[in-house]
Amino acid sequence: MTRITAGLLAPLLAFATMAAPAQAAPGRGVSGPEAMAVFEAMELSPELLTDGVGDPMIRFQVNDLTAYLNFYDCDDGRCGSLQLEVGLDLEHGTTLHVANVYNARYRYGRMLLDDEMDPYLQYDFEVLHADHADHIRSQVQIFGSLLVDFTKAVGF
Repeated sequence: MTRITAGLLAPLLAFATMAAPAQAAPGRGVSGPEAMAVFEAMELSPELLTDGVGDPMIRFQVNDLTAYLNFYDCDDGRCGSLQLEVGLDLEHGTTLHVANVYNARYRYGRMLLDDEMDPYLQYDFEVLHADHADHIRSQVQIFGSLLVDFTKAVGF
């Protein structure tokens, strides 16, 4: 493991802050209807909704589960990052140990637990500089693969 000195840390943090845009620039990102068209083409039974702050949200079916596509970093109807999410309502929930093992083993997705210890899988990705349809399609396919391991990990 490499040790970063305090002298290097400040410039690295400054660069990291500059490199990540707070919002999508006009003309970049993806709109709710554009993402909806991809989900319709994938036959995921999507429904275009609006979240609590007015951004698009898509409810859809994947691996026989209800999932959501959440939109972030939105500006003028175009959003620069998306999050795929599914929650499982387990009779007895799961444990922090199961969540920690999953999070340590799987790089792309992360498992969170709600107040009833029910697990949620979240998967974030950007859509700023890509062919939106192909990129979203590939990310949903990765998410579907993660769901297989996620449901096994929590005994669903």
